[in-house]
Amino acid sequence: MPKLFEDLHEGETFESGTHTVTKSEIVSFAEQFDPQPFHVDEAAAEDSMFGGLVASGLHTLSLATRLTVDDCLSEIENMGGSGMDELRWNAPVRPGDTLTVRAEILEKTPSDSRPDRGYVDFKRRVYNDDGDEVMSVISHNIVRRRAADEES
Repeated sequence: MPKLFEDLHEGETFESGTHTVTKSEIVSFAEQFDPQPFHVDEAAAEDSMFGGLVASGLHTLSLATRLTVDDCLSEIENMGGSGMDELRWNAPVRPGDTLTVRAEILEKTPSDSRPDRGYVDFKRRVYNDDGDEVMSVISHNIVRRRAADEES
């Protein structure tokens, strides 16, 4: 049974499964959404500051969101999100990198105006298989609260 707002605790962490990034998905995503040369053209990427093909930061964020939804938010009565802050791309993601997400609850606040929900801030960190933090972001989620007439 998914956790409600009252079941969550500051400092609690959730770990995702993994996703290995392929060259074809990097290029495909970038061709649609971020067609910069270092995302779509291997020769141009070799001459870039990255020295090779790298995933778009937006692609990394999308992959991290998928991993978070599948393996972290699926355990919570998540009602949606209200935004993100402090998005950082700390290291490039390259073909063959295997990504994982660690989401830590930073803060939780019950809604003053809507008794059916509370607000939960997660610090999400994305790591490659070498243990390098490639991305971080704080996401603001809305989580269902236990009804007043429900037992804990």
